[in-house]
Amino acid sequence: MIKTKTGLADEYIKQITGTVKPVYDEEKKQKVILDYKILNGEASNPHDFNILILVEYPNWAAFDTLRNKMDPVVAKVMGSEEQQKELAVKRLDVREILGTKTMREITLK
Repeated sequence: MIKTKTGLADEYIKQITGTVKPVYDEEKKQKVILDYKILNGEASNPHDFNILILVEYPNWAAFDTLRNKMDPVVAKVMGSEEQQKELAVKRLDVREILGTKTMREITLK
């Protein structure tokens, strides 16, 4: 749940197109994740998010080894820890993370 600073949504989308998208694409290729979606919309109030990143994992057990599988992908795509920190600091200028949430899809019968 991400709130971009006023007028900077396009800049944030541009940034994550070059960083987050390649990471998720590689994780999907390696079957670390099943899919991802990035939703963009209007915030309903000044404290609401306008971008939502959804990531679908194969199952709950995937979280047990997630870090071990994600870290090499992130390093491959985004570079060293120092480079990753620099990118993260740049994103601070355009957005605020309001929260994260883990949820489970249910099928109504």
